[in-house]
Amino acid sequence: MHLRPIAAVLAVLSAPLLAAPVEIAAVEHPVVATVERYTVELPERESIAYAGLFRAAFPRGLPAAYGSGLRFKGYEADASLSFWALTDRGPNGDSPRYAAGGKPLSSKVFLAPDFTPRIGVINVQLADSARLASSLPLKQDGKPVSGRPLPPESSGSSREMPLDDALKPLKFDDFGLDPEGIDVDRQGRLWIVDEYGPVLAQVDAKTGEILQQYLPGAGLPAILAERQPNRGFEGVAVTPAGKVVAAVQSTLDLKGETRSSARFIRLVELDPASGATRMFAYPLEVDDYKRAGDAKLGDIVAIDETRFLLIEQGKDKNKRMRNIVYLVDLAGAQDLSGLTLADGRALEYGDAQALAALQAGGTVAGSSNIVSIGAPSGLRMARKTRLFDLRELGWTPEKAEGLAIVAEPGKAADATQLAFVNDNDFGLKGRVGKDGDPEDFQVDAAGKLQDGKGNATDAAYAIEAGEERDTQLWMVHLKRPLKDFFPK
Repeated sequence: MHLRPIAAVLAVLSAPLLAAPVEIAAVEHPVVATVERYTVELPERESIAYAGLFRAAFPRGLPAAYGSGLRFKGYEADASLSFWALTDRGPNGDSPRYAAGGKPLSSKVFLAPDFTPRIGVINVQLADSARLASSLPLKQDGKPVSGRPLPPESSGSSREMPLDDALKPLKFDDFGLDPEGIDVDRQGRLWIVDEYGPVLAQVDAKTGEILQQYLPGAGLPAILAERQPNRGFEGVAVTPAGKVVAAVQSTLDLKGETRSSARFIRLVELDPASGATRMFAYPLEVDDYKRAGDAKLGDIVAIDETRFLLIEQGKDKNKRMRNIVYLVDLAGAQDLSGLTLADGRALEYGDAQALAALQAGGTVAGSSNIVSIGAPSGLRMARKTRLFDLRELGWTPEKAEGLAIVAEPGKAADATQLAFVNDNDFGLKGRVGKDGDPEDFQVDAAGKLQDGKGNATDAAYAIEAGEERDTQLWMVHLKRPLKDFFPK
């Protein structure tokens, strides 16, 4: 395909995304040849009605945000591209901690409490435009689901209090979902993951009906319930053979003790045909971060049965944002199911020395016999190969939460086109006063704002339009097919 050149490449890459439907640029990069940057056009019907306290900031309603997941759907008759896309739980803003007896809880203000997470289809006319072509709501038993948090007593609770725009408590939802990843299997069924439970769900692509759900202890390994609050599954990938691989967003936080020190993030594989599961360790370079728990996975997509592309993101120890694309290979990686350290604790408690010993064949307790020092087996993590950081290409959004490989089924290794989409959090943000961080304040059951110590304050809470108001979709063209980057 011939791409229209842009003369001032550096100027294009350093400039903010404009209202133009597409910008195309060649880049000087060892892996990437060209980048197409689109602003996704949204039909007016997708605007979310809002008549609350802050309606003056949103005269046309709240913008939709189809950036929490992305997967290639196929080529259309006119040679355009279609992608499955996904919203998360709905328009919400950071808000003061909820203090109504006991330890203050994290909270979120939901401007549209009954919003139903939606599945969308984005159509891309290459070198021209990207638009949302259609969408449908997620349903359970024929009824639309909401994105409000699960009750505190639920095993999948995010420990967040839902609030309205007056900072008054809202009802929890026993079936609430916060979708964060999407893929499709050979039968045309969608697979969606959520970061509350975490939940892995099979969905009817024509109706949006949830057909089956898998949760920790109910189809998935129980240890996954130890995810950090609201950092459950963030991406899902279906392999050509039909295995479903879900990525936890961050390190597990066992007993509140391991989020900042665990040296890997768990990937879980489900075989829908048999119900069998396996888990693998995705290694972190923890020294790149202030705390290991600052690392977040954005999405994962399958190339073949063992190879995947994955986004790792978060602020590094110098507070610089990173959105790095890695090639990940699970071939040779060890199933973590049933494995512990020699003292019986979960592997997340292992420091660098302990895990290095395990990788070299050190002592490890498992479902089979204990392995002795010098044995050829031990903890073997996935292998990862860095391809590029989206920020090297001019990416400015905080979160890259959708990743897709543009290829016919079974041809992903030959692909040279990747697609990315940002999660813009519905284009809004919360604040206290002029620019105060809401999480530095708290609110009581009557909706009265207090400072962090519980003292009354004259500051006011507000939600306004955020800096990221558009859904950006990028087409990244590689210089060589993905298979050329496989480690030898």
